[in-house]
Amino acid sequence: IVLASGGCATDSRPTTTTLAAPLVTLELTEEGLGDVLVGYPPDVVIADISALFGSPDHDSEWIASEPNIYGTCPGRFMRAVGWGSLVVIFVNDTADPLDERFFTYSYGYDYSENAGGVDPRGLGLVTETGIGIGSTVNDLEGTYGSRVTIGGDTTLDVWSFEIEESPLQGLLDGPNPDSKVTLIELTPNCG
Repeated sequence: IVLASGGCATDSRPTTTTLAAPLVTLELTEEGLGDVLVGYPPDVVIADISALFGSPDHDSEWIASEPNIYGTCPGRFMRAVGWGSLVVIFVNDTADPLDERFFTYSYGYDYSENAGGVDPRGLGLVTETGIGIGSTVNDLEGTYGSRVTIGGDTTLDVWSFEIEESPLQGLLDGPNPDSKVTLIELTPNCG
């Protein structure tokens, strides 16, 4: 079949309401949450994660993308849906009011309790390389070698890690080899 050129547009968003196969586990990946990829529509993401973990604990519904507890997201509107300390952020950042999509996630901060380094639902999520909440700086360095950078501010007692050439980053409870990962998030985010 040959199509004449002339303005055919395709929509790359999934047209199904859930993934083809039910999720069995969920990993924190550079592309999303396992098979639930950044860019998917909210109904797909929420349905698939809910099939695995049950109903979300909180849903901000669509709110203005202005400074709030989740940061400042791109676009006009954002929505945060969470299962314990797993929070999935959706945005509408185009002129199309129906262009709502999975933008980023964070894992390890419970917004309802204002607490970091927690996993109140016991989800036990990890990256493809096995890094999760409670992993140590030693674990990060053993996994990523010289690609991981530990940074921070001694005055504020805030510590972070970044992985070179990876959109994964996070927070730590200190700079020492036995300091623990308290948050893992995907960038760009709503910083």
